[in-house]
Amino acid sequence: MACVTRFSAAYLARRLAVAYATLLAVMTVLFALLRAMPGSFVSAMTTPGMTAAQVARVRAAWGVDDPLWMRYLRFLYNYQTGHFGWSPTMHAPVAAVLARRLPRTLVLFGAAFLCCYAVGPLAGMLLGWYRDARPTPLALAVSLLVYATPVFWVAWLLVWLFDDALEWLPGRHMVTQFPSFAATPLAVAADFLRHLALPLLSVVLVGWVGAMLLVRPAMRDAARADYVHLARAKGLPERTVLFKHAGRNALVPVTASAAIALAFLVDGAVVTETVFSWPGMGRLIVTAVLNRDYPLAQAAFFLIAVLVVASRLCLDVAYTYLDPRIDFGGGER
Repeated sequence: MACVTRFSAAYLARRLAVAYATLLAVMTVLFALLRAMPGSFVSAMTTPGMTAAQVARVRAAWGVDDPLWMRYLRFLYNYQTGHFGWSPTMHAPVAAVLARRLPRTLVLFGAAFLCCYAVGPLAGMLLGWYRDARPTPLALAVSLLVYATPVFWVAWLLVWLFDDALEWLPGRHMVTQFPSFAATPLAVAADFLRHLALPLLSVVLVGWVGAMLLVRPAMRDAARADYVHLARAKGLPERTVLFKHAGRNALVPVTASAAIALAFLVDGAVVTETVFSWPGMGRLIVTAVLNRDYPLAQAAFFLIAVLVVASRLCLDVAYTYLDPRIDFGGGER
């Protein structure tokens, strides 16, 4: 037990150190890129009618004329202490703006991630296990066609079909802007779910195939493994052999790639939220960059990076559990 605890602590310490170094690199890249963009940050906080003295006071207040190294160190210190600054376009603390927008993105892409990794691995298991079944080639062809389709095209197609043509589901905003129904909790929840349906469907339609493509070949190999033949020889039910014995080993590659898939989902937040006018982090980033609101833009990018790195850390720990060959000391058993 002491050995396992020592290895667990050492493993977590290494992973935390890597996560911190990754976030430090993200902060450095954000600092450099946003300040290399064309245009002036001060222009977002000044008006044409301001005098030179007023503009100078604004520049002094924001430290625009300080040496670059001083601004960089101040930026690192503020972010590591949770001080993200003030948004000149939202006229509010950046932390308050992010606190309003982040839950909306987490609801959409958290639900999409769960759906993708509920449908995708299950489909991969079935297509790999029943590899000689007649519907398998057709299912694979349709899946690959959907996977190759850009997310924005799927989103626009869903908006055109279900909102513009059929008028079954709303394709804009998170809730009805001017509701004609009584605002009871049940009615508000139903209205929110109707608005959530299309953006969620657009992400899931493309995202689940990646997990399926990873699980299917692993499941095909597992179906021919000796331990599967042994389980069948013991008289175990086919469902038990499929999900308990072969399925667990087939999930190892999809668990290792889940963090990458999550990063792609987050990357798609900008496109999806813009198409559906979903007021989340992706749309906030677009607005902040276009308005040269650097405090808001860099904080939004950084927060998304924190979510991806934290998810990767959790999935690394889960990977060591699913794959018995990996121990907490970093080697193989």
